[in-house]
Amino acid sequence: MAMFTMRPLRVFRYFLYPGIAAVLVLAGCRSAAIVPTFPAGAGYHHPPRSPRSDTATAVTAPEHLTTPPRRIKADVPPPVVDAPDHAPREINEPTGEPSGKYAHAAPGDTVRRATQPMPPRGLRRQFPTKLFSAQTLVHYTLHFLFPAVLALVFFPGMWPAAYLLMLATMLMDVDHLLAKPLFDPLRCSIGYHPLHSFYAIPVYALLLLLPAAQPVAVGLLFHLITDTIDCFWNFSHCHECYLRSRIHALRNWVRKLLGREVVE
Repeated sequence: MAMFTMRPLRVFRYFLYPGIAAVLVLAGCRSAAIVPTFPAGAGYHHPPRSPRSDTATAVTAPEHLTTPPRRIKADVPPPVVDAPDHAPREINEPTGEPSGKYAHAAPGDTVRRATQPMPPRGLRRQFPTKLFSAQTLVHYTLHFLFPAVLALVFFPGMWPAAYLLMLATMLMDVDHLLAKPLFDPLRCSIGYHPLHSFYAIPVYALLLLLPAAQPVAVGLLFHLITDTIDCFWNFSHCHECYLRSRIHALRNWVRKLLGREVVE
């Protein structure tokens, strides 16, 4: 029995001591906040209460009027629409120098911007070329389809082989890889690229003397004729393209050789 009575006492002792310590701490804190009072007849005056930093002071808000202000409705006469004297106003602009209100743009006026627009670089933007334009269709039709007509006319006994040999002459366009830019639709290739130069044309013409190389020679010469047609097509709408071409330089060289006046 003694063993069963000791366990509750020990458990109670664990809670008793902390409880007494908490009561003493709270009582000490509360007693420090209370100022003792003594009778006034003994000549003792109560000390002034010092403001505490751990307490909040209630401040009453100033009184304000809760009545909303009244809205004053102004008496505005309705606009007269059907009056006989109602007519649109006419703006009388001064006839002398234009003011800031009636200023108009003159033909010589210019607008300055912080950033000036950049001019188009090259002639491609000035003369854009379309992918399916008439010039493009004619150019590639002469390159790929018309050689079959030449093969049937000049080499009727072996026209399929002659046609394939003429198509193989398209490999002469590999000299475009040496140009910069690689492709320019407004650039005349005659005289500009190595295999399209004026020095290569006599070599292609001499191949006509060899019977076995005649299909290749016809294909090379007709390739240059097709490129020449494309150059003159560009010259019809781009005069600067003609002035920058080697054909224009060759024309001036021939005129100078013949003693004629060179046209710039």
